[in-house]
Amino acid sequence: MAIGFEQQVVIVTGGGQGLGRDYALELGRRGAAVVVNDLAGLDNSADPAGSAAEQTAAEQTAAAIVAAGGRAVASHDSVATPEGGAAIVQCALDHFGRIDAVIHNAGVWRHKLYAEMTADQLDPVLDVHLRGAFFVTRPAWGRMQAQGYGRIVLTSSSTGAFGREAGSNYAAAKAAMFGLARALHLEGAGLGIHTNCLLPVAPFGRRDAPPAQLTASLAATGLPPDSGPHLVTPMAVWLASRACSVSGEAFTAGGRRFGRVFIGVADGWISPPGTTPTAEDIDAHLAQIEDRTRYAIPGSSWDELSDIGRLVTR
Repeated sequence: MAIGFEQQVVIVTGGGQGLGRDYALELGRRGAAVVVNDLAGLDNSADPAGSAAEQTAAEQTAAAIVAAGGRAVASHDSVATPEGGAAIVQCALDHFGRIDAVIHNAGVWRHKLYAEMTADQLDPVLDVHLRGAFFVTRPAWGRMQAQGYGRIVLTSSSTGAFGREAGSNYAAAKAAMFGLARALHLEGAGLGIHTNCLLPVAPFGRRDAPPAQLTASLAATGLPPDSGPHLVTPMAVWLASRACSVSGEAFTAGGRRFGRVFIGVADGWISPPGTTPTAEDIDAHLAQIEDRTRYAIPGSSWDELSDIGRLVTR
């Protein structure tokens, strides 16, 4: 069956360019009213003489949706503050009267080796990715709870899941999306609210162009050259739709590959009853501790405690 968004309202942060723009256009094509949130172009929105200049990225994307017969509005509030997040949600309510899904796609990064990392390069990344996720989804949560339905898509990254050099700030912020998604999944389970993570694989947007070193590393992976936003959008749209039947999960999408990403815990080594294990015991049993032949994927922190109890008493 076709997946449609008629009578639904979706917020897309970072929706004016790159991945977010592609998400917004496809959602609009499928009938959603879209709040396109993006700050790109604000500095050049008017010239010194006061005459109108080019549209901002958010305005361009919203205009493209409207020109195609859809409904959309541009938002220029920052996700990095509580006031900005609340204003983005209020924009959806003022223009369309409800909110059904949030795709938190807005992002920034600072490409530095850890030895060169400073606080001023950490804070903006945490502000947009982690705090931005909270500041946008929190005011939307109450509306979703009241209507008994909602979809939240948090953008993580392979960097957050698996790491990379010269990206410690970005990795930390993106890894946080996993924990936030799991917590929101558990709290939203009885409310009709599904929260999931998306790990997109696609070229960078127009702003904050990556340094040549990172571009060269990306080219060396053998990722197909056509791995653009259009190969990520199907997963983002599905996760934001009523058809999405899962919650608390994470998915990678890009280069025509779609797959679940998960954190598992190996059964490991159980020290004998009545003993106090030592560091030397850990060293002696490391192969068994690292053995991934048998593992569990806990549904919550309580589930892991139950897994430990099961293994110790079996």
